[in-house]
Amino acid sequence: MKHIVPLPSFERDIKKFRQEKKERLKNTLKDFNRFVATGEKPFGFRFKKINKNKYEFRIDIRLRVVTKLEGDTFYLVKAGDHNEIKRYLRKFRHK
Repeated sequence: MKHIVPLPSFERDIKKFRQEKKERLKNTLKDFNRFVATGEKPFGFRFKKINKNKYEFRIDIRLRVVTKLEGDTFYLVKAGDHNEIKRYLRKFRHK
């Protein structure tokens, strides 16, 4: 069974979100949890592999979440807009 663990970096990122973004994130995290539990993508849930063990899913058209899979655990690493995620991925490309 896979697990989902938020990292401190993710929690810092979402503290900056406005309430409406937090609500959208909450709904998307429910979809992500369902996807991890069943392996089926809910309608409208966008999830893609970025590199060896990093994945991304969309909160909405602008906001994204980066996850890292280690063993049977998905770590929620980073949340932000497209540019923030792009900067993060460039910095940690091979880690």
